[in-house]
This record gives sequence, structure tokens and C-alpha cells, in this order.
Amino acid sequence: MRASRALWLLSGVLPWAAALYENGSVVAPCDSPIYCYGDLLREIELARPFADSKTFVDLPTTRPLDEVLAAFDELEKPIQNNTALHDFLSDYFGQAGSELEAVPTDQLRTQPDFLDAVNSTEVADFVKEVIDIWPDLTRRYAGAGNCSDCVNSFIPVSRTFVVAGGRFREPYYWDSFWIIEGLLRTKGSFTQIAENIIENFLDFVQDFGFVPNGARRYYLNRSQPPLLTQMVRVYVEYTQNYTLLERALPLLKAEYDFWVKNRTVTLERGGKNYTLNHYAVSNTQPRPESYYEDYVTANNQSYYNEAGEIFNATDPLTEAQIETLYSNLASGAESGWDYTSRWLANPNDAVTDTFFPLRSLNTANILPIDLNSILYYNEITLAAFHTRTGNASAAQAWSARATARSEAMYALLWDQEHYSYFDYNLTSGAKNIYVVADNSSVPADLSGAPEGHQVAFSPAQFYPFWTGAAPAALKADPSAVKRVYGRVEALLDDRAGAIAASNLKTGQQWDEPNVWPPLEYIIIQGLLNVPVSSSSSSATNAETDYVQTQSLALKFAQRYLDSTFCTWQATAAIAASTNSTEGGKSGGIMFEKYSDTSIDAAGGGGEYEVVEGFGWSNGVLIWIADVFGERLKTPSCSDGESKGAGKRRKRSAVEIDAWDGKWVKRFAS
Repeated sequence: MRASRALWLLSGVLPWAAALYENGSVVAPCDSPIYCYGDLLREIELARPFADSKTFVDLPTTRPLDEVLAAFDELEKPIQNNTALHDFLSDYFGQAGSELEAVPTDQLRTQPDFLDAVNSTEVADFVKEVIDIWPDLTRRYAGAGNCSDCVNSFIPVSRTFVVAGGRFREPYYWDSFWIIEGLLRTKGSFTQIAENIIENFLDFVQDFGFVPNGARRYYLNRSQPPLLTQMVRVYVEYTQNYTLLERALPLLKAEYDFWVKNRTVTLERGGKNYTLNHYAVSNTQPRPESYYEDYVTANNQSYYNEAGEIFNATDPLTEAQIETLYSNLASGAESGWDYTSRWLANPNDAVTDTFFPLRSLNTANILPIDLNSILYYNEITLAAFHTRTGNASAAQAWSARATARSEAMYALLWDQEHYSYFDYNLTSGAKNIYVVADNSSVPADLSGAPEGHQVAFSPAQFYPFWTGAAPAALKADPSAVKRVYGRVEALLDDRAGAIAASNLKTGQQWDEPNVWPPLEYIIIQGLLNVPVSSSSSSATNAETDYVQTQSLALKFAQRYLDSTFCTWQATAAIAASTNSTEGGKSGGIMFEKYSDTSIDAAGGGGEYEVVEGFGWSNGVLIWIADVFGERLKTPSCSDGESKGAGKRRKRSAVEIDAWDGKWVKRFAS
């Protein structure tokens, strides 16, 4: 048995056969010889006709599949990035995303009544401009045109949907939770589109047994954080339309069963068995949408860092090690955190930029706080749904599952000394409490790390307070929540921007300095969940602590507003200076991620350039404007009033111009 296959059996993972192609050592997402595996995919991606590997696998064919394969066979091998390759692509493929079409804007109405409660005219106007982005991101599937035997990688959907933006031309799974939060508050046509997104995902569960990472065939071997149950919850709570539950309930259980059957680990501690889940994708090939990047990570013998230095590998990876690495790369993508020091066995390579940063990925051997918190939320939500539909026995069974998971998380992931949850490492048999130190700031209340290390920090540590997976003694006590959030409050005071995805600088996009909108939402909602009453012995202290936790939630919300507003203003200024605004719009940009070093800077790092659009960034902003509307202040982008302690100097719009000329070039074109 191959070592990589043995890994799945030892970790309790069973391949989801309905969505996998297996042939000998090849385990790929689907059976397409263009989009999922094989010589054509490998040769073209390694020739690099496009800077972004995803571009090729998003191209629909304009000729029948057999003609495309025959023409490929005629090309001289190995394929080079030359005229012959570009002629082949031009003759046999269309444009990326051309199987989709925009929905006419006159069919899309918005009715954001909540803006009436926003006191700041400037904030209300800004949020309205962001709301007006939704029509630009709304799509429907148009099909393959008149070519009946042509193929494409898109998984057809029958209802309109909203894309994230940029290179993300299809519906994405976990992005859509925050998109729906924004669409529901936008109202008008977008209430129905929010329901459409959910129904499309329910169709995927019906067809495949789970929700793929996104609506592409090359995603059929992996999912993403399982938030479909929470999409249904926020939809029915916001609209009070519970008719969706009749169809949804059995399919939500089917999705839950996928995670139980394929992503479960049971550990024995102190004579008791605890069951939790992990991200673990059966896969022995490079991810098609990141084929070149994965191939280089696994096969190159020399690493070239940003400074131009060369670091040679001592020994090449064996075939079994390469397969395991490809599996861990796909598992990291399934987590949504692709990639982060949380999944690295040796983050020092990434911190020092001295070797392939992702070669030590160990994703499948991590029991993550966030995934298990979400599954807990799904269990208690399904219990509530069954209570509503009158099925008391089913409700009790789901509640029991949630209780068992909360206990397992507390036993395996909670650390009393540092008063925090930490990911559990199956390889070391211990919590990932410490990480290698770098030049990042460390929250003042995190101490006790061994020399050369610091205590790990990540917003994932606050998921149990968002979903309620933390035990009542923690989540229902304002003083306990205040203590848990002390480290993140210290970070907010230390940074000009909002809270980054970790306290390590690795060059990966789910590490410092990148600020991800969903993580800000999770931090804030965890604070808002603190109950007014408490079992604390001192009612006066409990009331004071409650007020302080709610004040901190507002502080976080304001900082996210500051980041989006000021970056929007800075990019609008650049657009105006290049005369590139269109259609009367300001030219401001919403980015997929921001920076913790400034309130007017986008994030970066990872495998692709920072993306504009952007679905979940818009959704979180709209949610904040609704929840905190009358308490939000107009951001001050020039004098530093909104920068906390201001220890990191803010970039000006002029500096952004020099810092990232790509924006200017895009506007100018």
C-alpha cells in the first residue's frame, strides 16, 4: 500500500468516490483529461501561457473534446510557451468565464433600508456605493453555446448567484456565507438571490453528497468550511421564511455525514475517546487551478527567495512524499486558509524565506479549532431546526452530538495557562501552542514561550465564541470572555489596521499582515454573543465586563470600517488622477484582504495578486453598517485618529501609487 493511501486509512479518512477519479496512483478531482489530470493539463500548465494557473482550467473549449485532444497530440513535445501553443489555445478554447453571463442591472433592485440608521452621511454613502457592486458580481450560467460536444470546467447551476470577484469567476462555498449576510440586508432582488445561492449548494449536496470548494469540476475532491447550515440559519432568521427547511433538512444532514465519514479522527485521552474533525483531501496530483505552483513546490530542487538567494534541497522528495504533499496542499485549500503557518510543520522556512515555504505542510494532521467550531454550530442549529419542525428525538440527538464535540474541544484544544484554544497536532500529539518567533509584535499578555518562540495567535482561536462551542463557564461569563479577548485587544491597540490572520510573517496570505474580513466578523460576533446576565459572583463586575466586551466589539467594527473606507478613498484618488473612473462611479476598490499595518492598504502574498470585488468584504461591511449603524463614526484617513496606538505609520494615497503600480495600470487600461 502506498504511504499516502495509508495516511488516509490511519487518519480515518475514506475517499469520497462519487467525486474522485482514481486510476492506479492517480487520484484526481474528476475524470476530465483537460481540467483535472493528464498530459494536456500538465504540459500546458508547466509551459505557463498564463501568469495565473487558474486561467487555463477556466477556459471552455470551442471544439468537441476529441478534436481538442487530437490537436494537442499533434503539438511538439515538450510544449513551450510559443506561437504554436498560443495558436492552439486560440483555436480550441474560449475566454475564461465565458460560460457565464452577467444579469442585466435593470433586473436587480436594491433596498438597503438599514442605511437610514447610519448617522454618518459619509459612511452611509460609502456603504451604498459598495452595495451597488452587487449587480456587477451577479451571474448566471449560460452554457457552452452551440457546441454540443464542447466541454468546460464549470459545474452548471440553475439559479443566479454572486461571485467573489476577479479570478474567482464561480460561486465559492464559504465566501457565500458572508455574501448572503450582505445580500439579505441589501434586500430588493437580492433576498431571492441569497436563497438562490443556498438552493444551488443544496443541489450540489444532492448531486455529490457535499458542497465542493467552488462550482468547478476541478474542485470535486474537496469542500470548504461547511457553512451551508449557517447560510440556511441566517436566511430563515432574517426573512422568517422557514419553508426552505423542508428541502434543506435532509440535505444538511447528508452534508454533515460527509464530514463525519470522511474527515473524522478519534483520540483517547485519560481513558476517554474524543472525536473531532480535520481537513483531509484524497489527492495525488497538483491542484489544477494552481498546477504550476504545486509542481514547483513538490519537484524543484532549488528555492529562490525574494532576495534572489538560492537554497538547494538536500534530497528530492520520494514519490510517496510528493503524493502526501499534494494531498496536504489540497487539504489546505479545503480549509479556506490557503495557506497559513497553522498548517506548517516547519514555519521557520517561511519566516526566514530560506526554503520552499509550503513543503512542510501538515494540514491533514491538524485538528483545527475553526472546523470543529463550525461543526458544533451545525449540530446545535440542526437541533433547533428539528425542534421547530416538531421532531424532539432528532433535536435531542443533535444536541448530544454538539455537547460531545464541545467537551472534546475543551479537552483537546483548550489551554488554561494561556486561556485560549489552540489547534491540536496529531504528529506531535500536542496542542500547537508555540510558533517560531520573528520580528512581529507579540500581544503583551502572551508570555511563557520558550526561547526563540512566541505563543501562537490566530483569529481561529475565537471561533468557539462565535459558534458557542466554548463551554458555558467561558462563553456566558463576560469576565472570562474579556480575558480571552485580551490578546486580540492588545493587537488592535498595537496595529494601525485591523487584526491579521496570525502573528507570523511568512509571505503566505493567511498570515500577518493580512486582514481577512470573515475573521473580523468572527471576532466581533463572538463579543456580541456575550449574554447580558452572568453567573459571576459579582453582578456589578459582570455588568462592567459586559459593557466593555460590547465596547470592544464596536472598536473592532470601526477599525474594519476604517480599513475599507480609507482604502476605498485612496484607490478612488488614484483612479481620479488617471481619469479612469467609469459610469459615474468613484473608482474605489473593495479588496479580498487588507493590511494590519495601515488603514488604507490592501493585503498581499500567496499564490496570486490581491483580488478586487469583493464578495465577502462587501458582505462584512454591510453587516457591520447594519449592526453598528448609529454608533459608527466617519473614518479619519489622514490624521491617524482611527489608528489605535498608531505604532505603524499609515500609507498615503501617493505612497500607494508608488507601492502598487498595478492599480494604476489597471485603471489606465
